[in-house]
Amino acid sequence: MTEMPQCNHQDSALSFEELYDTHFSRVNRYLRYRVKNTWDADDLTAIVFMKALEKYHTFRGQSSVASWLFRIAHNAFVDYMRGLPEPSVTETCLHKYAAPQKTPEEQMLLNEEVFELRSLLSSLPPDYRDVMSLRYAGELRFAQIAEVLDKTGAAVRMIHFRGLRMLRKRFKHQWPMEIKK
Repeated sequence: MTEMPQCNHQDSALSFEELYDTHFSRVNRYLRYRVKNTWDADDLTAIVFMKALEKYHTFRGQSSVASWLFRIAHNAFVDYMRGLPEPSVTETCLHKYAAPQKTPEEQMLLNEEVFELRSLLSSLPPDYRDVMSLRYAGELRFAQIAEVLDKTGAAVRMIHFRGLRMLRKRFKHQWPMEIKK
């Protein structure tokens, strides 16, 4: 068995195996949200961890490990989007959150909600989508998002606030009966 690389940061003795176990599901969920295709997201997740494995020994601890890893994931997503002829929403997004314990009716309702939420989120400006996806799909804190996107924490908080406000307005406009005062 080969020895797993260790982080070069003095304060962290985290092995790559521990990093993988800790962050895999969040990175994969973030990429599944962003690329809207399960297979491509899984491939991108593999690419992210391969790049991280190659460069893990160079990580110096200038940011958190999660921020470093999500920056790699974000850059992989940007590279992926550059390779596409045009962004599109596929029907596979209806099936990606399938849970075997749900009834077909429950799954259909969940898929419909996910589809509507994706539609609303896709209508946001790119910076807003980046912040929202890192915040909710990646479960990053504002400071980590700021590191990933190379912005200030205040800028990220403002983008998040404005994005939520924008979503609320669009949701009220689209489904006026759903919002209770």
